[in-house]
Amino acid sequence: MKSSILRPGFAALFALLLTGCTETRLTTLAELPPPLIEQQPVRVGIHYSKEFREFVHREERSQIEYEINLGPAHVTNLDWLLKAMFAEVVPVEDPTRVADIRPPLVLVLEPKFEEYSFLTPKDVAGEAFVVTIRYLLTLYDGSGARVDAFTYTGYGREQARTLASKEPLAIATQRAMRDAGAKVAVELTDQEAVRLLLRNALEPLPVVTPPAEAPPAEMPPAAPPAAEEPPPSTAGG
Repeated sequence: MKSSILRPGFAALFALLLTGCTETRLTTLAELPPPLIEQQPVRVGIHYSKEFREFVHREERSQIEYEINLGPAHVTNLDWLLKAMFAEVVPVEDPTRVADIRPPLVLVLEPKFEEYSFLTPKDVAGEAFVVTIRYLLTLYDGSGARVDAFTYTGYGREQARTLASKEPLAIATQRAMRDAGAKVAVELTDQEAVRLLLRNALEPLPVVTPPAEAPPAEMPPAAPPAAEEPPPSTAGG
């Protein structure tokens, strides 16, 4: 069995466990740069399914078994990112049953892994590992109704050393995570459905005051009854 010692700088980014010369395990750690965005003063919800929280990508290629643990780091990354984007982030157990939460939520997000894939130098006859990560973010409103869904894709690349080396694949994965996170930070609040929910929360509808009732029109005074003419008098003869 071969052992591998990571340089200290990369050890801070990844916990990499090599269990054999034909098995590579990567556990990604959370690391995103601070987003340069304006925080929205609203309360939102986030739902992480068990599948998302524990997501592990497994495959065998060129007689090498790959196991990449992605779920925990993505939960940490998204929590950190959403707290930078919104004033308060509330975990919810069911995104469709949030109507009774108080104070109410403006919106709820539910992430899902759509794809994790990578290319090795052998696959592309090149000198780099290339990673693609794709997420689906489903949007619900504050009553739990599904409103829309958005896809975000991140790409990462790192020069290779040897085909079985963990370090380049780990770095490429980290870069793909950062790329996808940056797109969420910049593009999510520009989605029309999200903008509408935020606008309704930040700009409540004005109170419409009903017009005052006009006083009833005054009736003209009734004309006095006409005086009766006396009957004509008769003269005696």
